[in-house]
Amino acid sequence: MGLSSIHPVIILSLKSNIASSTLNVMKSRTTPRFGISLGLTILRESFRALTENNMAFHEVFEDYEKYHSAVNTGNLSRARLVEEWIESNSTVLDVGVGDGIVSEYLIQNKQVKVIGLDISSTACEKARLIGISTEIRDINNGLGLSIDTSYDYILLLEVIEHTAHPHRILMDAVNHAKKGVIVTIPNSAYIKWRIQMLRGYVPRQSFTHLHFWSIKDFELFCKESNIRILEFKTFLPKHLMRFRNLLAWQQCWLLSPSKLDV
Repeated sequence: MGLSSIHPVIILSLKSNIASSTLNVMKSRTTPRFGISLGLTILRESFRALTENNMAFHEVFEDYEKYHSAVNTGNLSRARLVEEWIESNSTVLDVGVGDGIVSEYLIQNKQVKVIGLDISSTACEKARLIGISTEIRDINNGLGLSIDTSYDYILLLEVIEHTAHPHRILMDAVNHAKKGVIVTIPNSAYIKWRIQMLRGYVPRQSFTHLHFWSIKDFELFCKESNIRILEFKTFLPKHLMRFRNLLAWQQCWLLSPSKLDV
């Protein structure tokens, strides 16, 4: 069966599912409404994944200096998604601080004290220019924290998929966090990337990604690593959460420190 012959089935089925969900409106101050706009985004991305001819790789760079010179990594949707987990006046280690936009948002809205780490001197300089304290550090072999160093929260926002040893980094994080580790990763089972796989292409995320997880994969990864998940968030409303592995593309987890105060 040719690809063109399955277009109407997929599109009509998806359109029907989304149409039934668009009446539910999310009014949280930290998450956008799941309505017509978000539903149409899923439809548009799915149709593009089916029909796009240009499947060039995204973000192909020789190193992270060139990457951060060309790419602005700040994404406030992630900051708004996780901010309710972070207590005011806490200490935060933002691993992979990038241009510092998320840290700046948390400082302004939660009055936290932030240290940012990044492998790139260019990224660290961008963050310093907006007032973030930063250190240049390659975390591929671990966070490099002394045994007596701890933070209330350690952020790993769109970071571990770029690293050679994500398990080592996560274990370091839960051992050095006092209140929680917050992780976001791309959901490689999102419908757009599933369609790209169906067409014979790996998900067209950043070419800098070394690992590809779905939501189910990451939760299994945590279970096998004895890391406890305290909470999960995404932009989907409750009645669509059962389909999060298919429809969610931006999600986050709050992970328990290895020694959680009770």
